[in-house]
Amino acid sequence: MHFDAGKLNKRIIFTTHTEITNSIGQIILQEQPIKTVWANIMPIRGFEQTLEERLRPETVYRILTRYHRGITPNMKIKYKDKLLHITEIINVDEGDFVLEITATSKEKRHGEE
Repeated sequence: MHFDAGKLNKRIIFTTHTEITNSIGQIILQEQPIKTVWANIMPIRGFEQTLEERLRPETVYRILTRYHRGITPNMKIKYKDKLLHITEIINVDEGDFVLEITATSKEKRHGEE
């Protein structure tokens, strides 16, 4: 696969959630940044999915970045104001050079949190 590093022009942050204990002893999940990298990110399709009888738009992204050890599907990606859920990670040509990641973003409808 030809890889043009000059197209890695977007900053993304890989994040994970860790359990911490707050000041009153409750265990809460806290988002923790793992790694900030340059990437090429492209929306490849959008569709609507029924969720509890409501339609919610979803966009699928294709993300190319240099190979980074330890990136797993249970991580999320922050890009601008979006939180992307990783669905697939491919180590292109098994070469430890390029990662091709597929991720989805479920868009919030007006008034949703």
